[in-house]
Amino acid sequence: MFAVDLIEWWYLRGWRVVSTGLKHKLSDSLDFFSIGQLFRTLFAPYRQISANTSDEGNRLNAFFDRLISRLVGTVTRLFIIIFGGLAIILEAILGVLFIVIWPVIPFLPVVCIVLTITGVHL
Repeated sequence: MFAVDLIEWWYLRGWRVVSTGLKHKLSDSLDFFSIGQLFRTLFAPYRQISANTSDEGNRLNAFFDRLISRLVGTVTRLFIIIFGGLAIILEAILGVLFIVIWPVIPFLPVVCIVLTITGVHL
C-alpha cells in the first residue's frame, strides 16, 4: 500500500507540485527583477537629489548633475536587466530540465549501483 501511494504521489501529485513550484519561482524572479518597470524607467535619474537652479552657474551644474545621474541610472538598470534576464532564463531551463528528469529520479540509485558493480566509470 505504501509503495502504491508513493508511486501515485511521485508521478501525479508530486510532478504537479514541482511544476507549480517552478511557475511560482519564475513569477517571483520576474517580480524581483521587475524588468518591465526597469525598461519603463531606463533613462530616469538614479537617486537624483534636487539640484538648485536659481542662477546661471547653478543651472549648468544642475544640468550636468542630472545628466550624470541619468547615465548612472541607465547603466545600473541595463546591468540589472541583463543579469535578471539571464538569471530568469537559466532558472527556467534548469526548472524544465528538472521536470523532465523528475520521473527518472527514483531509478537513479539502482542505476548507480548497477554501474558501480559492473565497473563503469563516468
